[in-house]
Amino acid sequence: MSVRRLGTTLFSIPFAVATVVAWSAGPDIAQAQTKGMEAPPSKLEITIKDRQHGYETAGFTMPSQDTIIVVRNQDSVTHGLASTLFKNVAVKAEGGTEVRGKQFKSFHIDAGKTMTLRFATAPSSFDPQTGGAESIRHALWCDIHPEVKGELFVIETRGDIGGG
Repeated sequence: MSVRRLGTTLFSIPFAVATVVAWSAGPDIAQAQTKGMEAPPSKLEITIKDRQHGYETAGFTMPSQDTIIVVRNQDSVTHGLASTLFKNVAVKAEGGTEVRGKQFKSFHIDAGKTMTLRFATAPSSFDPQTGGAESIRHALWCDIHPEVKGELFVIETRGDIGGG
């Protein structure tokens, strides 16, 4: 019985390796997650305390990742959350109001309220020719109070640790 299992194992391993090599051979093959195996959305938290401290941001997201941003306005006035990150993506806002500028989209949140933004980040900028990909910093600003600013990171990971 152990000989049969060993023979099956020895046959299965080269077959599995050949299948993986054939499946991933070439830059034109698209890889997708199996249905039900999707990564959970990235969640970011942004807190607005007052005009002097700007946005306190915790968390990050990745390219082509479903993303949830929870914004808490702890100030006594309405604030906006604007960024070029939102420019070319559909954003579902709960608890806030969408405002469109010429070069950006903004979401206004009333004093003492919480707003949730849901969207998918843009696809990766990975270049298979050069192997280059980089993380992107997106500026955040209040379109009502220009002194209120922050940053959000879209992290690109490649290679053996955490990458695709």
